[in-house]
Amino acid sequence: MIKLFKLTLPLVVCFLWIGLVSGGGESELEAQMSTLKQECKEAIKGTRYEGSKITYYTVRSSKQIKNIEVYTFLLDEYKFAISAKKCSVPLTIKIYDAAPDVKERVLIKEFKKTQGKNLKFSTSELNGLYQAKNPDADRLRNIHIEYAISSGKVANEGIVLVYGIEP
Repeated sequence: MIKLFKLTLPLVVCFLWIGLVSGGGESELEAQMSTLKQECKEAIKGTRYEGSKITYYTVRSSKQIKNIEVYTFLLDEYKFAISAKKCSVPLTIKIYDAAPDVKERVLIKEFKKTQGKNLKFSTSELNGLYQAKNPDADRLRNIHIEYAISSGKVANEGIVLVYGIEP
């Protein structure tokens, strides 16, 4: 029993040390994302919180695209807040009516150079823009958000999206 303990103790210590050394930056980023999530919740204060999506990425030497989808099932008014405060490189946010693989998808709204900023929008705003571009359309049932992340110095970063429904 003592022999087994002597063999496993160094392994356990080694794994703990590796976990502490490699996980330090990740927990710091997660803490920052949690703070930005709270800021976004404050930005849509007065709504019934429905959810959030945090998009983590690593800045690279080439541009990258990240896509997320948010369902707007109800006829209610949705409010959205996005925080790009943790983005160090130019970031463009585009909102579409359909997924990237749909050829006829419609660009509803675009936000350029949003790095380091927070922004807000609502489904009534998006529906107005959507119906102006597509008069036969009813309303958006879901939205597809595309983050176009420019190249830059390698760093781990994230973008926070929070949304809620008007009571």
